[in-house]
Amino acid sequence: MRRLLATDLGIWPMIQSQERASDMMVNGPAYWARLADYLLMYDQVVIPTGNLQILSVLRFMLGDDVLLELLQTRTIVLTRFDQWFGYVGTGGVVFFKVGDGPENKRLIPNLATSHFLPLDQAIDAAFMAMNPASTSVTRQQYKGLLLDHTAQLSTESLLEGVRAEAYRDIQDSPYLQAMLSIRNGGRAIENLVGSKANTINIFNPHVPPEKNDSPEIRAVLRVVFENFLLSVGSQIEAGELTGDASTLSVLQAKGQRLGFSPHGRTAFAQIQQVSGVPDLGLAFANKQLTARQIIDLRQSKHAQSFRDWLAVGSPASAAQETLRRYVESVGKPTLVDSLPAKLLRFATTSTWGALEPISGGIVAATDTFLLSKWFPGNSPRLFMRQAKIVATNSPVIKAPQQKGRNRNEPCSCGSGKKYKQCCGKLN
Repeated sequence: MRRLLATDLGIWPMIQSQERASDMMVNGPAYWARLADYLLMYDQVVIPTGNLQILSVLRFMLGDDVLLELLQTRTIVLTRFDQWFGYVGTGGVVFFKVGDGPENKRLIPNLATSHFLPLDQAIDAAFMAMNPASTSVTRQQYKGLLLDHTAQLSTESLLEGVRAEAYRDIQDSPYLQAMLSIRNGGRAIENLVGSKANTINIFNPHVPPEKNDSPEIRAVLRVVFENFLLSVGSQIEAGELTGDASTLSVLQAKGQRLGFSPHGRTAFAQIQQVSGVPDLGLAFANKQLTARQIIDLRQSKHAQSFRDWLAVGSPASAAQETLRRYVESVGKPTLVDSLPAKLLRFATTSTWGALEPISGGIVAATDTFLLSKWFPGNSPRLFMRQAKIVATNSPVIKAPQQKGRNRNEPCSCGSGKKYKQCCGKLN
């Protein structure tokens, strides 16, 4: 199973403007494209979270029907932490939980402190603060799935190991040691210049450094944060970990590439380009493909073969290595490629010509049939052919409104057949 820890879809604790991260994701087409790519490229997408705020983003992008289906099948899994870390003046890196006091009761939950609630309360808090609101029935569906399927991290033991690993990284890094020595003159990591006894500094990748932030303390917290991501990936047995370029800078320096997001997604984009397939992630971001079409494509046997093919390569493979492997997998031109188009049409339709006129749909269907016979069953090219049909036959939609799958409705690939007679047969 290709299991991805999508740290770039995580929403981390922050003291102010907790809603900023989810607003950025919803308004930024890059996050829509990433989500679609991850659903097509990986068997399971695991998203780290504390307050479950990411649910609001996923609901908006995918719609309730699709998201509930993905949670039910464990295609999307939330993995939850209930502690966080910061730097206390004379104590170095510490781990903590926070909550609203009795005098701070709110009608709408404080998302900043919902990270630390018990899971059932965190779920309720997430839906009370969610916009748009959901029905009580839908909310109960979500709560049942989340209580059963959310992976709870053992954060207490995990974070202690993270601190020790981060300190070792700093001690073994000439660059970090040089940076810390500029103003600190050999002072211990627990007592860096810029720290104050009764204050705590919290690192958050969504928030840029402020003017008065201590660069040394922020550097230490970044090392802790990235080791936290690495430890979460290890605890949930994720084979690959993705994030923004700035998010994984320390892990890359350590040689822990782990399927670093730009490499995998760049390779996927290049494979689509050489195959003549419109970029599927961008099509979803631009509302040219619906969430249901992405899921239908994901659930086909060719998509599973494509993910299996991707799994054969190293998670740390650069984009060019993956692209070269794809080109090599296609091999020499087969009969499908070498026959003239007219001869191919004659050869593949001669036994049906008296029964039904030749049409573009028939030619496409027979071409797919021959490809499935003449190419190996796990050829990534089969998925690219199918993806091209879906992308090129999809009209632009006006809004991301999704419906549940009715197997008697026309298939979303554009073939004109019922779903159960087309891509639905590939499940």
